Amino acid sequence: MMHHAYDRIFDSFRILDSNNQLIEDVFAQHALWLDQPGCAIQRTDFELPGDMRTDGVLKPGLYLSIVLEGAGEGGPLEGDGRQRYGENDLIAMALREATRCGGAAVRGAHMRAIGVAFPLTSISALGLEPDFMDLFSKTDQTLLYTKAKAPPRVQAVAAEMLKPTIGGHAGQLLLGAQATEILTRSMFVLRHQIDLDGPTGNKRDRLQAIRELVQSDLRHSWSIAELADRAGFSRRTFNLQFRAAYGVSASDYLRALRLDAARDALVHQNMSIADAAYHVGYTHPANFATAFRRRFGCAPSQCRDEKMA
Repeated sequence: MMHHAYDRIFDSFRILDSNNQLIEDVFAQHALWLDQPGCAIQRTDFELPGDMRTDGVLKPGLYLSIVLEGAGEGGPLEGDGRQRYGENDLIAMALREATRCGGAAVRGAHMRAIGVAFPLTSISALGLEPDFMDLFSKTDQTLLYTKAKAPPRVQAVAAEMLKPTIGGHAGQLLLGAQATEILTRSMFVLRHQIDLDGPTGNKRDRLQAIRELVQSDLRHSWSIAELADRAGFSRRTFNLQFRAAYGVSASDYLRALRLDAARDALVHQNMSIADAAYHVGYTHPANFATAFRRRFGCAPSQCRDEKMA
C-alpha cells in the first residue's frame, strides 16, 4: 500500500531498484502530507542503496525539487523534456493534466534534496490558481518543465526543511510556512524562466523578466555577466538593450534598487545598518556606507535615526 502522501499526488507510482524490485518504502518513510497548506513533502538525505528509477502518473499540480547535493535526471517520460540535475538546482514542473513522469539516480549517490508537491486542488484553495494557469498563457502545452539555479533564499529554506530544529505542532506550522514560501518563490522563478526560454519572449519581455528576477532576491550577488546570460544576450548587447529600454545602465539600476531597499529597511523595518546592508547583498559595510551616502547624501545612521522621508 502506498504511503498516503504519495496517494495525494500520484494516480499510480513505482520506485524500482536495479533488479526491478519495488522500494517505495525506502522513500515513503521520509515523505509526509501537510493538510495546511495542502502539500506533500519529500525529504531525501541519505546515500542511495542501489540504482533507482521511478515511474508514475502525477496528478495536475506543481512539483518542485531543490537539490542541495547529488545528481540524477527526471521529467516526463514522453517527449524530450527530461532534465539532468545537480547541486543547487531547482526543478519545477507544472501539469494541467495527469502526466506520466519518471526519473533515475545511480547507486552510491548521496542525495540531499527537498521535494514539495502541490496538487491543483491545494493551489486553488490557496487562491493561486490564476497565477498557476497564467504559466500556460503563452502555450497550448499541458506540461511545463524547467530547471534553474535555486535562488539563495530557496536553498536556505530547503536546508532548514531538511534538518528542522523545531518539533511538534509548532514545527508542522513552520514546515507548512516554508513549503508555501517555496511554492510562491518557485512559481516566480518558473514564470520568468518560461519568459526567458520561451519562443514568444521578445527582447523587452526578457529584460523585464531580468528586472523582476533581481527584485525577487536582492541578497544574491548578481553580476552583469550572469544577468546577461540569463537574458540570452552577450554582456555588451545586454548593457545596450537595458539602457535603451530603461534609460540607465544595468549596474546603476541594480545599485539604486539595492540602496532604495536598504533605506526602506532602515526607515520602515528598523533594521540595523549591518542587517540592512546584508539584506541587499553588501558584504562590506564600508562599501555600503559609501554607496548609500552618494545616493542619499547622508550616512545610513543618519537616515535611520532621523527617519527621513
